[in-house]
This record gives sequence, structure tokens and C-alpha cells, in this order.
Amino acid sequence: MNVLLLLLLFLSYQIVDGNSNYTLSFMFITSFGKFGLNSSGVIPAAEMAISDINDRSTLLPGYVLGYDSVRDSQCQYDKSLDAFFQGIQSAPVKLAVIGCGCSVATEPVAAISHHWNISQVSWSFKEMIAYFSGSAALSDRNRYKRFFRDIPSNALDPPAFVSVLQHFGWKRMFSITQDETLFTGANANLLTAFNQVNYTLGSATFKTSADPVKVFDNVLASKRGYMYPKYAWILPDWYIDQWWTAAVDGGSVNCTDTELETFLERALILQRYLSPDANTVLTDAGITPQQFQEQYKYLAKQSGYDLTDAGARLYDAIWILAVALNRTAIMVNKGNINGTGCENIPGSLVPLEQFQYSNEKMGCLIQYNIQMTNFSGVSGNIQFDSNGTCIQHTLRLKQYRRNGSLTKTQCAHFSTLDSYVFNFEPGFSDQIVYPDGTPPDGTPLQVTVSLAIPLVAVMYILAACGITFAGACLVFNILFRQRRVVKLSSPNLNYLIILGAVLMYISVYIYILPVKDSSGIRGSCVLREWLFVVGYALCFGSVLAKMWRIYYIFQNPTAKKIVFKDWQMIAVALCITAVGVVLLILGTAVPQLRGQVTLRTNDENPNGIAQLGLKEEYFIWTCYGSSTPPFYWRILVFSYLVILQIIGIMLAFQTRKVKFPGLNDSVFVAAIIYTSSIVLVILIVDTFILNNYLNTFGAIFTVGIIILTTVFLAFTFVPKMYLLYKDPEGKSISSNLNMPETRDPLNQDTRRPSQDVILLDSNQLQIIKELRLENSMLKEKLMTSSEPSVQFPDSKAPQLKEFST
Repeated sequence: MNVLLLLLLFLSYQIVDGNSNYTLSFMFITSFGKFGLNSSGVIPAAEMAISDINDRSTLLPGYVLGYDSVRDSQCQYDKSLDAFFQGIQSAPVKLAVIGCGCSVATEPVAAISHHWNISQVSWSFKEMIAYFSGSAALSDRNRYKRFFRDIPSNALDPPAFVSVLQHFGWKRMFSITQDETLFTGANANLLTAFNQVNYTLGSATFKTSADPVKVFDNVLASKRGYMYPKYAWILPDWYIDQWWTAAVDGGSVNCTDTELETFLERALILQRYLSPDANTVLTDAGITPQQFQEQYKYLAKQSGYDLTDAGARLYDAIWILAVALNRTAIMVNKGNINGTGCENIPGSLVPLEQFQYSNEKMGCLIQYNIQMTNFSGVSGNIQFDSNGTCIQHTLRLKQYRRNGSLTKTQCAHFSTLDSYVFNFEPGFSDQIVYPDGTPPDGTPLQVTVSLAIPLVAVMYILAACGITFAGACLVFNILFRQRRVVKLSSPNLNYLIILGAVLMYISVYIYILPVKDSSGIRGSCVLREWLFVVGYALCFGSVLAKMWRIYYIFQNPTAKKIVFKDWQMIAVALCITAVGVVLLILGTAVPQLRGQVTLRTNDENPNGIAQLGLKEEYFIWTCYGSSTPPFYWRILVFSYLVILQIIGIMLAFQTRKVKFPGLNDSVFVAAIIYTSSIVLVILIVDTFILNNYLNTFGAIFTVGIIILTTVFLAFTFVPKMYLLYKDPEGKSISSNLNMPETRDPLNQDTRRPSQDVILLDSNQLQIIKELRLENSMLKEKLMTSSEPSVQFPDSKAPQLKEFST
């Protein structure tokens, strides 16, 4: 049927009618290739265009436009050249070429057309209008001198791809292309566009001889998971409808229609297209787009061809040629070609029917008139830029959707005039296009993580218990501050220990605060350092002040009496704290020393697998980057704490043999110093080495703080609580005061010389006064007792030993 129809057309276009109309012939090359490479569905549209043009008496009067035969390029490089040479070598002379069905076939013909020469002239003066060739390379006017196309260049594709990826949140794409320069060049342009926005493009090629359906079949067979919702496919727009069925029916693939349709469902199609102003508006061709589609569908059905979106563009391409030839004939009849640029070109002005391949002037004139096209066609308004490419501002995005069968449905569009902003069509949205969620692009998701919730919960509970314990110590210190056992531990100094402990417990909450944004972590970094350093300085400063007092009492060789006031002890602790505060102010106020919040890989668990099998990379916020000054500042702060520890260890070692329960805290203070030194070393190692191990760092540091703080409180208050429980009145204190006689601390009389120094604070002096008073009262009571008394020789009488500390 198709062959007979073409034969009749051929015969009809060779006849000159009774009015001596001349036939103007063009070369018509399309593709009868298999599957998506078949563009033969445009033939009924060509028949419509020729019929409509020849029926219009005002267009090309005295001429009949036609083509000698339909030549098959098979959408291949070499086959297209064969078809071209056959057309050139056969009569009649062709004024133009319409074709060649696809960019692969069009490019070689366009490259040699301007070099073609017959009758011993090395020029070819035919124009080529491509209706199915979108290669950006074809815009090279130096190489393709007389090439025009009524579709936009695929140079519009890269920014459109970028727009699609930006909208769906993708940053990586993998392209599978034919190993033709045409497609590899387009892929290179796409790579350039991706590099400009820091996107990643991978690629692979298949041989020209391979069927695209076979490529899909291989992918489907080897990786059954390469489909929605795990993957998104974006296909070119030139495949015919149901292109996969021919491959299945022909037995060239191993999968079924259903499998291929499942594979393609939800795939996107990026389409460059011309859009008519309205389907019901009359075009320059004398019909509306809607009328064209109705007639085209009817002819295609009658002739057995498949419908294609390129039908309207082929129809317009032939009309563009006809209008250009009509203007050329008018210019020739008038003999006026001024302003065309062809005035000085070799050749002569001759009627169109006398055109020869060697006539450069006529070839230039036809090219000029095609270049000046401004045609309202059934595919939209057509104008050419200086490179012969149709000026186009709109692209559209389609999707394979199941509506009974798998069909292409337009879902979005872009405009070059609007910076390729992605716009959904009415009724479409992300949820409609991808109802099961947007597929990932294969880029590992960068997930910012915080500490494990169970760890946070445990640490919060422990810190809360610690604060409760600190509150109990505070109540104990207030209620029993006048008891002898509590007085000896300097209760005013104990308040500072309690305050420091509470600050350190609160710092635990800040250290493991589950924040995931830079502003939140920046505030917590500053706050937790202040809480920890100030709290630690208060606690350890108070303990160091106590140890310093004990050291001077028992180790100073002078015999000078020194009385320690509470405010002096507090002043020592506050001075130690003040140095830490100065360091903190420097680290907070000086920009160079301020910590730089940095997003780093979580070395503890750098990656994992999320839903849909997508790789995740885990990042954490850290308080310090790689900057050197903040690093040195942290070393300075920890060095200060280490110096305090070293001083404390030295004092504890010097007073290690001092053991006077009830009167001093030497043993317990030493225990605090030794324990805190070990914990502080662990915290320093954790800070500088394990900072990128989120949960490990958080667990070690917060547990260290809790242990350290609890040690301060426990060794300060628990022994006092125990002694108060055993001896509420503090009587055991008297029994522990049997010391070598020395100077009376309450007066200046001397019973026996001593080299011991007497260093007493106000609490100790008050306790000694109370003990002396109690001793006198007991002695008086004993002497006035009515019961028989026991007489002691003067040398045997019990006497209260003078108290020395």
C-alpha cells in the first residue's frame, strides 16, 4: 500500500499540466529505521503540505512543488550520504533537501552540501531544511553554510536539564548515548553546564548499530532495580509512540512489553517544541493546528504510518521552502536583488526551473529568502537566527504515564525568556509526577546527625541526679553549718564548690544538646565552655585553697601564728576562677581565637544506607575547624587547668601523712585532686583526638564531667554527713585532739617551745574556744560532785593537752 501510494505521488509530480506549469523538485530524505529511529511517520504530513501548497494559486504561480522519491537514511551516517548522492545523481535537479530524519543522518549531508558541485563548479546551491535534527553542532555556520531547521537546537537542553535537576533536588545524572560525534558532543555540552553548577555527570556509550531498546533490555536484565521509585529516567523526545513494542514483536529483546512498560513508567521526556498560539487560530498555511492534526491523523491511518510529533514540523518545513522559492521567483522576475548580499556572487538570475547546481547567485538568493522566514505554521511561529536555527523560547517536559496504555503526558514546561524556570502544568505537582516520592539521584545524602537519643536521655538523667545531689549538699551545708564537723570544713567555701558543681552538671546538658544547625551549635559551643571552665575553676579553686591551708599548717617551719579568715579562702578560689574567666573572655571576644563551627564527617559512623538503597554520608557540627589560633587557645585553657592540677598534686603529696578526722579534709581533698587529675587527662585526650567521633566524644566527655563533679561533692560532703550521723555533737573531735604540747593558740603563754607554725582560721578558733569552755565546765562539775572523788597525785592528774594544729 505504501509503495503504491508513493509511486502515484512520484508520477503525479513529474507531469507538467496543460498550462505549462513547471515542477520544482526537492530531495526528501527520512528514516525508515527500526524502533525509535523511524521518522517515516512524517510522510503523510509531506503529502498534505505539497497538496495544500499546489492548491494555492497565489503561491508559486506557474510551478508545481514536489519530490521525486522518499529516500531512506536509516538514521545512520553512511546511509544518509548514500541517499544524498543518489538524489544528486538522479533527475530532476533539486532546489533543496528536506531531511534527513535525525541529527546523525542530517549532519554529514549538511557538511558536504555547500561543497557539492555539478557542471564543474565546486559549489552546491541547494538549501537543506531539517525537521528532525536538533544537534547543537548543526548551528556551526562555518561548517553548515546553508543549513536551516525549524526546530530549536539541542543547545537548549543543558540548561533545561539543570532546571529539572534543580527542581527535583538532584545533583547527579548518568547519560547513555550512541557513540556518534553528534551525541558525544551534546554530552560534552551537558557536562559543561553541569560543571558550572557543581553537578556530576557520568556517561556510557553504545555502538551505532545497537538498537536502543536492546540497551534498555540489557539494563533491565542486569539491574532489575534500575526503575522508579529508585531511579528516574529522562529520555529524548524523538522516539515514536510505543517504540518498544516493535523490538519485542521482532524478538530482538528478552523481556516482554509489560516489563519494558514497567521499566519506562514515570520516565520523563525532555522535548524541544514549537507551540502554536492557539489550536483554532488560522496559520499562514491556511489551516488551524487542530485541522492539521485531524487531517494528518486520517492520512496516517489510511496509509499505515505511525503518528509522530515531527509531522507538524515537516509540514511547516515544506511550507517554508515554498514561501522562500516564491519570494525568489518574484525577485528574479523583477531583477532586483539589492540588499540580499547576493549582488556580487557569481552566477545569473534565472527562472527557478532553470536552476543548476553551478549557479551560486541563485543558490545565495534562495538561502537569503529562507533566512528571512517569518512564518506562522501549525507547529508555531518560525523564524531563524543567524545560524539557521529556529528561534525557540519554550521547552516542555513529558512523562510516560499509564492511562490504559503507556502514553506521554505533558507535565511541565520551561521558557528561555524566564531563565528556564520550572513550571508545572495545571493539575501537576511533585506528588502527581512521583506519587511514591522523588527518586534519589545516587548522590550520597549529606545527613547532619546529633548524638544518639538513648545516650542523651541517660546523660540527662545522670546530670539531673547530680544536680539533685548538689541541692542535698547545699541543704546539708545550710542546716548544719554551725556543727563542729561542718565548721571545720569551711562551709562558706563549700558554697563555691556546690555552685561550681551545679555549673558543670548544667554543662552536660549543653555538651550533648541534640542540635543540627550551625547557629545552634555556635551558641552551645560558647556556653558549654564557659559553664565547664568556670564550674571547674570554682570547685578546684576551693579544694586547692583548703589544701593550701593544710599544707601551711603542717609543713611551714616558722613559729608565727596566722589566723585564716573565710573571705581569704574565698578570695583564693575566686582568683583562680578569675584567671579562667579572663581566658574565656579572650577566646570569645577575639575573632582570631574564636572557634569556627565546622561541618565534618562523623568518623564514628561515616556512612550508611537509607531508603531505596541510597547511600548516606553522616556529618556532625564541631566547635573548632582547622584554624590554628583557636587550637592554641584551647591548649592554653587546658594548660592552665593542668597547672592547677600539678599544684594540687604537689600539695596533696606534701600533706599525705596528715590524718586528723574531724579537724581537716586532707585525705579527702587529696583524693579529689588525684581523681580529678586522671579525669582531666581523659577529657583532654577526648577533646583533641575523638572530636570527630560524635557519640564517643559526647559519652566520654559528659561521663567525665559527671564523675569529676560528683567526686568534688562526694569527698567534700559525704564524710561530713557520716561523721555527723555517728557523732551529732562532735564529741569525737575532743578525743582526737591529743597532740604534742605547744604554744597555746588562745594566749601567748608558753609551756614548751615549739617550732610548729599555728595557722588557724576563724572556724577552728571558735571550735577551740568552745572546747576549752566545755572542758572547764566538766572539770568544775567533777570537782563539786557529791560522790566520792578519786584523788590523783599532782603528777597523775588528768590534764587537757594544749591544742596545736
